Amino acid sequence: MSDAYKEYIERTSKIRFLSSPSLKDIDNADDYADKLHKNFETIGKLAKENRDFLDNIFFPSLLKQASFKENDINQLSSFSDSLINPEAGESLDLPIVSMISDRLISHAKDLGDIYQEIKQEDVQIGVIYDLMNMTLRLTAYPEISNYYRELGFKIGEFYFNLLKKENFERIEDDECREIIITNARFSIAFYEGIENEPQKNKEQLEKLLYMLDLENDPFYKKMLPNYEWLYHKYRVLQYFSMATEKQNSAGFTKEQIELVCQKSEELSKLYYSNKEYYKEFLQSGETEAFCDFYLAHNQFLSGKINKEAYVKLITNIYNNADRKDYCFGASYINLQIPLELLLLIDKNNYTMKEQTLIQTIYKNLLSYAFHMPNGESISPMLEYYCNIIDEFVEEPSGYTCEQMMLNYLAAFHPPTYVHSIMVGLITECLCRHLIHRKPEILKGVLNCNSVEEVQERHDEIISFSYHSAICHDVGKISIIDTIFVYGRKLLDMEFDLIKTHPKTGYNLLKKYASTRPYAEVALGHHKWYDNSRGYPEDFDTSKSPLKPIMDLVLCADCLDAATDSVGRSYNSGKHLDDLIRELKEGSGTRYAPWLAELFELPEVYADIEFILSNSRKQTYRDTFFLLRDMQESDI
Repeated sequence: MSDAYKEYIERTSKIRFLSSPSLKDIDNADDYADKLHKNFETIGKLAKENRDFLDNIFFPSLLKQASFKENDINQLSSFSDSLINPEAGESLDLPIVSMISDRLISHAKDLGDIYQEIKQEDVQIGVIYDLMNMTLRLTAYPEISNYYRELGFKIGEFYFNLLKKENFERIEDDECREIIITNARFSIAFYEGIENEPQKNKEQLEKLLYMLDLENDPFYKKMLPNYEWLYHKYRVLQYFSMATEKQNSAGFTKEQIELVCQKSEELSKLYYSNKEYYKEFLQSGETEAFCDFYLAHNQFLSGKINKEAYVKLITNIYNNADRKDYCFGASYINLQIPLELLLLIDKNNYTMKEQTLIQTIYKNLLSYAFHMPNGESISPMLEYYCNIIDEFVEEPSGYTCEQMMLNYLAAFHPPTYVHSIMVGLITECLCRHLIHRKPEILKGVLNCNSVEEVQERHDEIISFSYHSAICHDVGKISIIDTIFVYGRKLLDMEFDLIKTHPKTGYNLLKKYASTRPYAEVALGHHKWYDNSRGYPEDFDTSKSPLKPIMDLVLCADCLDAATDSVGRSYNSGKHLDDLIRELKEGSGTRYAPWLAELFELPEVYADIEFILSNSRKQTYRDTFFLLRDMQESDI
C-alpha cells in the first residue's frame, strides 16, 4: 500500500480522536474550549488533505474504466482491510470500504474469477451487516435498513449456493471453502431486527439447523478436515440463542422458542466443556456471561423459569460485569441486560422496587456512556442506547427523557450537545423579543387565541420555545457515527442518513408525555419558511400552529452552526453580520420575513452577539464540568 493511502488512514484515525478529546490532560474549563478549537482547526486541515487524496488519487483509481492490474487490487484490498476494525465492531470508514468491495467484486465477475469474488464478498458481507445495524436505529425509515438486509441476504444466497455439495467440491482452495461456510453461517445474522414475519422466522431456524448439520456431515468434514468445526457449532448455537432477543420481538411461536431454548442449553454445555478452547476464538470480553445470559433468557421465554428467577439470574450477571470494559462482549452485557430489565417492567404499573431499579439502570447507563474512552466503539453501543431510549420509562422522581437524550448527546458527541444548548438560548432570546415586538406572530402557539393571551403566557411560551430548541437534534443520537465523518465530504448515502434525524427525533419525542409537545418542532426544524426546500419533504409546516417556533429554531440552528469555530471543522466561523445578510437575502423563502426585521433592532443584535460569544464560552465550560463530573463518578 502506497504512502498516500497509509496517510489517509492515519489522518482519519487521528480525526476520530481529535473530535472527542480526552479530559486527562485538560486542567480547567477554558482549556477544554481552547483544546476543542485547536483540535477542530487541525481537523479542518486534515480533512482538506483527505479530500485531496480522495479526489486526486483514490476515486480516479477506483473508478477507472480499464481493468485492474494485480497491484491495483492489492493496494485497494490492503486499504480496505486497514479501514476495518472487527474487534471494535466498527470501522474508520464503512462507506469507502463498501465502495471498494463493490468495485472489486464487479472486477472479479468480469474476469470470471470465482476465488476473488468469494474473498471480496467476504469483506462486503461484514460491511453490509454493519450498515444494516447502523440503519436499524432509524426506526422512522425501515426501508433503509431493509435495503441493506436484502443485500445481505443476496450475498448469503451466493454462499449458500456455493455450499451445495456439487458446487463446494469444485472449489479447490481451502481458504475459500472456509470463507463459504463461515459466511453462509454469518448471513443468518441478517434476520436480526425482523419482527412478526412467521415465514422469515421459519427460514432462519431452518438455515440454522442446516448449518448445524454440516458439523456431522462426512462430506464437509472430508473436504475441510482442519476447519474448526467445534467453533462452527458454537457460533451456530449462539445464533440460535440470540434469535429471541428483546423479549422475542421477532415473534417466534411457543414450539420455536422451545427449540431455541434447547439450543441455548446445548451452547452452555458446549462452552463449559472446554472454555479455554473457545476463548481462543471469541472476541475480547465474550465470556461465559454470554452463555449464561442466553440460557436464562430462553429458559424464561420457554417457561422453564419464572420472571423473579430470571431477573435474579441476569442481575447477577450484570453485577459481575466489568463496568470499565468497552470491548464487544463486555459492552453487550453492560447494555443488553439493562435493556432486558427495562423490557420486563410494566411502564404503567411498576413497583417501588422496580422504580429504584429504573433509576439505578439509568445512572449506570449514563455513567457507562460518559466513561467511554475517546468515542471508541460507538457504533455497536448506539444500537443498545437507541433501544433503551425507545423503551424509556418516565417516572416522576427520576430522569426525564429530555435529560437522558441530552446527556447521551454530551457523552457521545459534546459539540452536538453544545449546539443543542446554544440553539435553545438563541431561540429563547428571539422568542422573548418577538413577544415584545410582534406578539401577533405567535397567535396559535400553545392554543393562544389572541395577542393578549400571548403576552399573558409570556413565560410559558418562552420556556416552550427553549425546550423545543434544545430537543431539536435528539434524532442525531441514532446517527452520531455518521456525524463523526469530518475527514471528507459526505457521500450521498450519508447525507440521506443525516436527513433522517428530524423524523427520528419526532418519533422519539412524541412517545413520552414530557417531550411530546416538542416533537413537531423537531420534525420541522429543517424546513424552509415557504416549504419550498428542506426535509422531511412530506411535512408542510404551514399547517402547524407551531410554525413560528419552527422558524425561530431554523434561524437559531443556522446561526449557531455557522458562527461556531470551536466545535466545528472550520478555520473560523462566520460573523453575525454575515448571517444577518443571509437572513435578508432569504427573507420570505428560507427565513420568515419578520426575522430580518427583528435583527434590525439594536437590542436584538446585542443580545444575540452576547450569546454567540459569552454564552457559547460558558456553555463549553458547563460541558467540561458535566463531562468531568460524570467521568469521575463511580458506576
